[in-house]
Amino acid sequence: MATETEILLETGTNELELIEFLLKYPDEYGNMIVQSFGINVAKVREIIRIPKITKLPSQHPAILGIFKLRDELIPVLNLADWLYHYDHRDEKQKLIVTEFNTIKVGFIVHDVNRIHRLSWQEVESPDSINEMDIDNSSIIGIIKMEQKIILMLDIEKILAEINPQLSLNAMHNELLNPATERKILLAEDSVTIRAMLTEKLTSAGYKITSFHNGLSAWEHLEELASSTRDMDSIFASYDVVITDIEMPQMDGYSLTKKIKSHPLLSGLPVVIFSSMITDDARHKGESVGADAQYSKPQIDSILEGMEKIIQQRDEKIST
Repeated sequence: MATETEILLETGTNELELIEFLLKYPDEYGNMIVQSFGINVAKVREIIRIPKITKLPSQHPAILGIFKLRDELIPVLNLADWLYHYDHRDEKQKLIVTEFNTIKVGFIVHDVNRIHRLSWQEVESPDSINEMDIDNSSIIGIIKMEQKIILMLDIEKILAEINPQLSLNAMHNELLNPATERKILLAEDSVTIRAMLTEKLTSAGYKITSFHNGLSAWEHLEELASSTRDMDSIFASYDVVITDIEMPQMDGYSLTKKIKSHPLLSGLPVVIFSSMITDDARHKGESVGADAQYSKPQIDSILEGMEKIIQQRDEKIST
C-alpha cells in the first residue's frame, strides 16, 4: 500500500494533513487498547507492507533492523515496542516510511486508518494537560475528535533518543560570540529542541526569547508592534525570528506569512529551522517570505547564515 505525499494545501493557511495510524497495547488488566496516533503527511514518503528486515546485532529491541528500498538501506523501528514495550505481529501491520532531518526511517504500526485535513488551531499543545510530564513526553500535539483522541508523536525526539548523534550538532568555536549581542525570538514546540537550541545559542552569545508555538510568538510580536510606530524599536527588540514549521495553534509558515505581511514587522528576518526542510519543500518557505531555511539537526549552518541575514538587513537600513 503506497500513499501520495504531495500536500495540496496552500502554504500559510495554518492547515495540515495528518495520517492517522493505530497502535495496540495491553492495559494493566490484559485488555487490548487501540490508540490513534498522527503524523504529518509531509513527513511520510510511502506506506508499505512489512518488507524483509535484516536484523542487526547489539541494537535496542524496538529497532528491528534495516530493509532495502530502491537501493537505499532504511532502519526500522517497532513503535508499539518502543512506546509500550509491546511486540505483537499480525498481517494488518504496515510500515510507514518517513523522511525528516534529511534521513529516512521506517516505523512499524498495527494499522493505518485515514488522512485528516484540519487546522493547527485544532491541535492542542500537551502542556495544556497539567499532570503531563512534558519534558519526557513523546507527544507534541493532541487532537480531540468526537469518538477518539489522536496523539501527534514527536518522532524527532524518539529518533534522538535512539541515536543522540542525530540531535542538534555541536557548534564550531569560530561561530561563538558574535561581535554584538543578537536578540532572537524562537518559536519551537518541542521542549527538547527548544531547550537544546536555547542552551546552544545562549552559550554562543545570543539572547533568546522563546515561545512554544507560533500563535504565542505572533501575539507577542503583534503586541510589540502595536506599542510602537517605529520600525527601529522592532529591530532593537529582535534581530531575527527562528521558527519551526510543525507547531500547535499556528504553524511556522503561517507565522512567517503574518510577519512578512505586517507593515512594521515585515523587515524582521525570519529563519525556518525544521526537520521538514527538503529541496522539494523549500518553495513553501519561499512563498511566505522566509529569509532562509535550514534542516535540523545542523546548527552550524543556521548561525553562519543568520549573521549574514542580519548584516544584510543592517546594510539596507543604513542606505
